[in-house]
Amino acid sequence: MAGFIKICGLANGADVAAVAALRPDALGFVLWPKSPRAVRPEQIAEWTSALPPGVLKVGVFVDADPYSIRRAVKIAKLDVVQWHGFPKIGKAYLSLFQTLEKELTGVAKVWTVVRLDREPAPAFVDAVVLDSYSPATPGGTGQQVDLAAAREFLLSSAKPVVLAGGLRPENVAEAIRVVRPWGVDVSSGVEAEPGKKNLEAVKLFIESARAAAEL
Repeated sequence: MAGFIKICGLANGADVAAVAALRPDALGFVLWPKSPRAVRPEQIAEWTSALPPGVLKVGVFVDADPYSIRRAVKIAKLDVVQWHGFPKIGKAYLSLFQTLEKELTGVAKVWTVVRLDREPAPAFVDAVVLDSYSPATPGGTGQQVDLAAAREFLLSSAKPVVLAGGLRPENVAEAIRVVRPWGVDVSSGVEAEPGKKNLEAVKLFIESARAAAEL
């Protein structure tokens, strides 16, 4: 376990500054207009202009086209593109990732979200985010994945696995102990309300995850 920690769903400048000061490895921003945590690339650029060195900026996209993704990467200077999609596997899906690989190589890494009941992610993504799923939303459900099944998934994955879905300060250590992922990702589990972080919960989450990763 490398101990990578991503705090996602940041939606205001005050939270960005406060969470960045706690030094997670990455901050996540949702660029899906239907999300209650939705932000614009211009806002990300403004809020992260003084980000501490080494803290990555991850843009979360849902069924977005390559042009929109490329524009957001340029404006917000994203380090990672995290692609969510409602269930779809096929030529169009693979073509999207081939396009992203071509356009973002050397600019931003590409992660994709997978579920335990879906086919493996394209081989050329840099990492996979293992998340729970709801028909109403492709992420941020607050539902935890089956940890034993997640461990089996990790053992068969050729890519680093970021564990997401239902993680909170009180359960992240156990999740890390069982699954041993490369990283963990939290959004709703450290919120006071959608789009507003509970900073004490963020602090506890990071502390618990760091301690568990060192065992």
